[in-house]
Amino acid sequence: MADPHIQSSMDWCDYFTVIIYRCGFVLAAIMTALLPYFPEIAYLGLLCAALCCASSLHIYLKNIRFLLQFATWTALLCHLVGMPQLAIGGALLTLGGLSFKEYFCFRIFGLNLQPLFLALLWLAEVLNYSLLLNGLSVISALLFALLAIQKWRMPLHFDIGDKTKYQI
Repeated sequence: MADPHIQSSMDWCDYFTVIIYRCGFVLAAIMTALLPYFPEIAYLGLLCAALCCASSLHIYLKNIRFLLQFATWTALLCHLVGMPQLAIGGALLTLGGLSFKEYFCFRIFGLNLQPLFLALLWLAEVLNYSLLLNGLSVISALLFALLAIQKWRMPLHFDIGDKTKYQI
């Protein structure tokens, strides 16, 4: 997580992972908005968004980092064995957890509730409740878009923070 006042040296891998992480939120915004209209495309896109974010996490605490990455790996395994509802649940768990983490950096109104919105979105998708799905997809997509805009407005080193604080 960012320590904006600290600028650790960054190599190409740091730049690459920060860009991948931020692209994950852009993809999440687009795919969440498309979920009610193109569920198959949005489903795969949300898996990719979670994979982008989980593969490039810069979180100091290894337990939190592991939990969010494990949710994405579980989502991918569920996708491979033909359990799409569990797969999308795992992807949304990762994206919701990261949204909650990012709330503490940006204080975007409602972003701390994104995990709840995404849980309800998943439930609406599983139960095929289109009215709730439409409303929650708009709210979640807007929050992801606001988060992505805020992330891209700041320097890349803000995502890295102090490299000496990472638990290996």
